Amino acid sequence: MHVSPSSYARAFTSLRASTLSHTTCRLVLFVACLDVDALCAAKIFSGILKHELIPHRTCPVAGYSELKARYSELDDEVTTVVLLGCGALVDLTAYLHEEENDDDDDEEDEEDEESLVKRRRERRKIYVFDSHRPWNLQNVFGPDDVVCFDDGDVEDGLLDKEREAYEALSKLSNAEDSESDEYGEDDEEHASDSDAETDQEREVVDDDLSEDDSASEADEVQKTPTSRRSGSPDSTPSSKRKSPSSPRSPLPSPRRQKSTRKIRREYEDIIAKYYTRGTAYSTPVASQLYSLLSYLGDASTHDLWLSIVGTTALDTLAPELYRRLFPLFRDEVRRLNPSATSVKLSADDTTLVIQPDFRMFLLRHWTLYDALLHSPYVASRLQLWTDDGRKKLHKMLAKMGVSLSVARERWTHTDVSLKRELKDRISSVAGIFGIGNVVRTGVVRKFGFRGAMTAGDAVESVAALLECGRGKSVVDKENVNPDAKDGDEAKDAYKAAWIDNFWTGWDALDDVELLLHGLQRAQVVQQAVVRTGTALLEKNQVLILRTFRLAVLKDGPDLELFSNPITLMRLASWVNECKAEQDDRQIPMVMAALDRTRDTYTVVGLPARVLKQSGNDGVDDDDWVGDEEEETMRNMFGITFQEVAKQTHARVRIDSFESSVVEVRKDDLTGFLEGMTIVGVR
Repeated sequence: MHVSPSSYARAFTSLRASTLSHTTCRLVLFVACLDVDALCAAKIFSGILKHELIPHRTCPVAGYSELKARYSELDDEVTTVVLLGCGALVDLTAYLHEEENDDDDDEEDEEDEESLVKRRRERRKIYVFDSHRPWNLQNVFGPDDVVCFDDGDVEDGLLDKEREAYEALSKLSNAEDSESDEYGEDDEEHASDSDAETDQEREVVDDDLSEDDSASEADEVQKTPTSRRSGSPDSTPSSKRKSPSSPRSPLPSPRRQKSTRKIRREYEDIIAKYYTRGTAYSTPVASQLYSLLSYLGDASTHDLWLSIVGTTALDTLAPELYRRLFPLFRDEVRRLNPSATSVKLSADDTTLVIQPDFRMFLLRHWTLYDALLHSPYVASRLQLWTDDGRKKLHKMLAKMGVSLSVARERWTHTDVSLKRELKDRISSVAGIFGIGNVVRTGVVRKFGFRGAMTAGDAVESVAALLECGRGKSVVDKENVNPDAKDGDEAKDAYKAAWIDNFWTGWDALDDVELLLHGLQRAQVVQQAVVRTGTALLEKNQVLILRTFRLAVLKDGPDLELFSNPITLMRLASWVNECKAEQDDRQIPMVMAALDRTRDTYTVVGLPARVLKQSGNDGVDDDDWVGDEEEETMRNMFGITFQEVAKQTHARVRIDSFESSVVEVRKDDLTGFLEGMTIVGVR
């Protein structure tokens, strides 16, 4: 079932009623551990539960297989499960209870205690907060054991056709099942009547044995009615034709059967079209939970900050979401921080303010030159991986009246006049160099005398901690055994490291010192991204294969860093944006990186990038956050990867919550990529 935004509070009231009165932990949160939005949402939801004095446990998971394993290990007393950042794409009832259903088929007789445990599990409710789309229709329109928090698509009628098709197919399946049972019972009754008649005939007439034998054989056939699978196109009742003397009602006519099959195909086409149009992102989970807080009347500045950070995390993948939600966040910032414009600064000042922001990487915590050089937006427009591009950057700084020595100074040590005038200076030359959208409006949080941080900087910090942790090395090797030969063992070790990194990111959202440490990690990661991306572009290793770009990483000083799918997607996005600006071709991007520890390739796919138009008219307006015509295309790689794996029989592992991430065995990569070239990307 689904819950519309206006019913969030009522659904939470039901959740609270089922968990509040118990002293034991009956509520478990499963969180996607590599997702900044899910991390912020978990932090918000955990605060709500603590405020309501509801015992709960937070369990980060790295993929669907781990989710299923952790779910099966839950205590039988757990009655409520909440999924944050995962669960929307699969049929949760069938997937999470698959093993239980198999056990029920094998063992029909259960003890009373086991039956009680089973009933408790059947009463367990699953609440889903997920921004991935499309919804699995079984979750949204199926039984009420799965509750999906929708962002308004269902209420607005965007899924009316799919809902009608889903309900019609369910009725057709139920009708065919009931017809099958009815005709089966009638066949058995008719068979027993025929046996009795045959016995009477045998008592009277004993000479014609051949006729009796043939009648007996016919009776034996009718005693075992052929089974029919619900929904099968060839499921016709031809094997159940009745004799003229049978009292049964007539079977559906062939014309009616043909009409039913036609209707079924039409509805199945609607469902298939819905699932095959690709994956996309909807309202961020952190934003949905802030809406819940608003309905409950418990919103705070810290919760608003977490919601803004979670939403900003999707700005690169789905910028239209950030544009749509920013005006709402701006109003909330002004409502909860009415005195934020005061010049008085105190040590405990943690207010939020609306200020001009720049598409420069960690400008407030780096140098102006490095922030421009490592910005994906600026690098792609000026082609900074080339000598001519860097000369163009130097020329732009000269036109701004900023020397290279000043540009290479730490931002905290830069002259105050340049900080105040930077917006006007860069806006005066932005149109000339094609970076008209380099200035936009953002949200800044103050941390007393320790400085301030934009929401975008916080996203980069938390993401770097999720990728690398807080260890001395950028690649966290504490939980990874380099001598592990078993791929599954190495994979489990990496997942353990990712879960440790999740708790590091969890702590960073409340610890400004750890958040500042994450900024240093983010700088190192971005330097590796730019260094590796520049090498790929300079050596012309980004190929165009029919309908997509391809880059394969087999070696390099930073290869181990890109075994993490988040970092690899960051690199793929940087390269795809640069190539799109260079050759003006809007096609998808596929990137594969070798993981020597597991002898596999991590493969990610990104949709075609829609080029942003230059020009920042109305930049003085606080509502301006970017080009209004920019759109994100749907990602078709989840479907393509599955089709190619089926056709090529490649050994792949599709387990990530991101459907466009797949692991391929090293020996099968060539065949897998050839299959992608043949299949193509829609």
